[in-house]
Amino acid sequence: MLDYLRIIRPLNCLMAAAAVYIGSLVSGSLLPTQNMLYGMLSVFFICGAGMIANDYFDISIDRINKPKRPLASGSVSKHFAILYAALLFFVGNFLAFAVGEAASYVALAASLMLIAYAARLKKTLVIGHFIVSLLVGLAFVYGGIISGSYLAAAILGLLALLSNMGREIFKSIEDVDGDRRNGVKSLPLKIGEKPAKIVASSFIFFAVVLSLLPFISGILGMSYLLTVFIADVMFIATLFRNGGQAKLCKAAMLVAMAAFLIGALVKF
Repeated sequence: MLDYLRIIRPLNCLMAAAAVYIGSLVSGSLLPTQNMLYGMLSVFFICGAGMIANDYFDISIDRINKPKRPLASGSVSKHFAILYAALLFFVGNFLAFAVGEAASYVALAASLMLIAYAARLKKTLVIGHFIVSLLVGLAFVYGGIISGSYLAAAILGLLALLSNMGREIFKSIEDVDGDRRNGVKSLPLKIGEKPAKIVASSFIFFAVVLSLLPFISGILGMSYLLTVFIADVMFIATLFRNGGQAKLCKAAMLVAMAAFLIGALVKF
């Protein structure tokens, strides 16, 4: 039974739902609303469906890189995975429709991008990384759309996009063996692992520099700046590691999200 939860990668889904909440907070909705709850749930379900779709199309790669994943190990059947993903996509989009027209368009576009990424775009050079990172940033914007003002949320979304681009490229460096065997046109296979690491590091560097923008623009206060400093130190540490960069980046992104949340809630 645990594998049916693991396959949607609930931590990733919770992070996406939290991004919606944070996007709503920085855009003016200080108190939880019904639409905010619906938006968070819709993103959680759509994100979960996307995770299943990704594992479905990546079974052969995961049998090399991550053989313990539910589909790769055979603990969850391919037939069930299709039905499971379809149900989650439907529920997620239905909830977005309940929020409003703009939210439903964003949810539908995100669903189509997740399917396209899993089926084909993941194997294309850089585009796959950008699609995933765009969706990470879009979760913040989605929260802003729910609150009716998305400019502040878009700035946070940009930071999330940049840091996730770095993480995705670092991850592709770690997955190079499986990608080579399965015809994935990843950046490290195209230009080499060291140049790819430089590209990934550049995205992380710009994310760290621009992390000052929410404070400078007045969107978030000193409480944000003090907390995001921890995340920035973690991000910078990835630039000097020889392995495990993707995992450290993910941890840094969690701390950065905490900084966004603290900055939105603690006004000083």
